Amino acid sequence: MAINKVDLTVSQLVNDLNEGLTWLKKDDLGYGSIETKYNANPNQIAAIRKHPALKDAETSITIFNIIDDTKDNQKNENTTITKGSISRGTDSNVQQPVLAVEQSNTRVDAVQSTSEAADIFANL
Repeated sequence: MAINKVDLTVSQLVNDLNEGLTWLKKDDLGYGSIETKYNANPNQIAAIRKHPALKDAETSITIFNIIDDTKDNQKNENTTITKGSISRGTDSNVQQPVLAVEQSNTRVDAVQSTSEAADIFANL
């Protein structure tokens, strides 16, 4: 029986996770998995994840949110004037900030697993 020794460093595995690799092939988000990269099986991955420095390490992905700030009229629409009581029953005009929400046709519900997350991000 041949034994293949693979030396893995914590920093190497953390870097892989930060590059978008998942621990297991079944959870691959399109960047690959540590299981595939190092030709490991799920039991070996479970053993690797038990290392104290890796027990909470998870995949990181970067999502770019593009906000169009070039429209002049958006700047004026971020505040509204409301009339009402502030304190001690005073009735006056008050400028109140309104949260600016970017419109999107995509609805994202709570994600139950990383494979569902992959489906959500596949269309971006």
